[in-house]
Amino acid sequence: MNHPKMINMGSVHDVMQTFAYKEIRAHFRDHDGWECQKVPSPGTRDEVFFITREVRGKKEVVALAVSFDEEPAVAALAAVSAGHKGRNALKAQYLLVPKAADVSAVPKEIQILSMNAFGFVEGKLVWLTKKKNAKHYAQPEAPAKTEAAVPACEPHAA
Repeated sequence: MNHPKMINMGSVHDVMQTFAYKEIRAHFRDHDGWECQKVPSPGTRDEVFFITREVRGKKEVVALAVSFDEEPAVAALAAVSAGHKGRNALKAQYLLVPKAADVSAVPKEIQILSMNAFGFVEGKLVWLTKKKNAKHYAQPEAPAKTEAAVPACEPHAA
């Protein structure tokens, strides 16, 4: 029951999860056969998903946790992955985090996916799609462009 003088304006958490789900769909597309199912995450606020698809009659399963913490933990991912050993082993484990999150404590076997919509700026989680929060993060170096071997044709003088 809401307090009579308070106005319920929804939850920021819901909006954040909506953007996280869009990020998941960008990495694991429907047209590639991926299906996403949320699973209970024991004892943490991180959301955890099993993402599955069939490839040549074999089922591929990956686990993905979503964390909005600056120093994300992998406890939820470890808990849901524990039952997947042997023939039921996971193909991979992923952690979806905001840009500039400190992932130094994350084990190397867990692959990190960075969100495009959220990032940390001066220790605060910000929504990067707002113009006032726009921040450019370092991108992996692109290969150097080569110049054309033959000069372009010049127009004829009339």
